[in-house]
Amino acid sequence: MSKFLSISEISEITNFSPYTLRYYEKVGILRKPERMHGKDRKYSEKEIRHLKGIKALKEMNMSLDDIKEFFLEGCILDKVESGENFKPPLNKRIRILETHLQKLEQKKKDLESMIRLAKSKLKEYETLLKKE
Repeated sequence: MSKFLSISEISEITNFSPYTLRYYEKVGILRKPERMHGKDRKYSEKEIRHLKGIKALKEMNMSLDDIKEFFLEGCILDKVESGENFKPPLNKRIRILETHLQKLEQKKKDLESMIRLAKSKLKEYETLLKKE
């Protein structure tokens, strides 16, 4: 892989469309990349790692606002490598994930309740059909 990637190359690697990448830049989820000759965006391995993190959070159905907050302090690995104190941002991420997990657990309970109701209705209707 070359040192820097274009928006189309990173789009192909990450399966995020160029439109989505530009949108993530605009709303602050993805930092603005460097530009070649002041024009074309150039991305590095760091952005690929970041986008994989975003994708994982999106797959958990996390909101874009929460994803933005999650990555607000930057890359934890960079902080570890540079000797910075990574514990405060890591603790923040833990809180965000715990809150999100609670929301997911509630959704799971809601879905289980809806499934039970749907099964009950199906059974009721099937019983009615058998009576004929």
